[in-house]
Amino acid sequence: MFNNPLESFSDMVAEAKDEREQLDRLLTVSTPRERLLVSAIAVLLLLISVWLFFGNIARSVAFNGLLVEQDATPTEDRQRAQALVWIQGGAPSIKAGMPVTLELAAREGDALAGIIEATAVLPVAGEISAYPPGTFGALHRIDIALEEALEPIALASRECRLMIGLGRRSPIELFLTKR
Repeated sequence: MFNNPLESFSDMVAEAKDEREQLDRLLTVSTPRERLLVSAIAVLLLLISVWLFFGNIARSVAFNGLLVEQDATPTEDRQRAQALVWIQGGAPSIKAGMPVTLELAAREGDALAGIIEATAVLPVAGEISAYPPGTFGALHRIDIALEEALEPIALASRECRLMIGLGRRSPIELFLTKR
């Protein structure tokens, strides 16, 4: 403060006052626009973090397959169908009780809802069987209980697409899972 003894006290006070005013101008973020912007950013960050922990995302997986067999006599108001699906090694596990949507290739836009009753891995014969197991994935037979009854001929040997629901998870769980 008293660096130069020849300088007057009033000059030093005036210089200090100028420095404080400059500092006040630099620290001022109190205009209404700036407050609104800071508040909006804080609310947005809060909403995103709440969604990350408490929100949920529906997960599903899709496979192309072939319908091979169906039960001609529906029991318990459900018709059964079987589909062959080639599942690669990195695909999630498919279990009985998962919801499935079956889209037939010949019936564009029309989907049949159902539930997976059972799954089985089928042995592969021919040239592919010479390779080590799991090289190309595995052939699975998926038994499906359809909620809507159709004519048995409508499902015979048709190409289809299976959309299998894997469940719901919070976004933070999806970010933290190792792939």
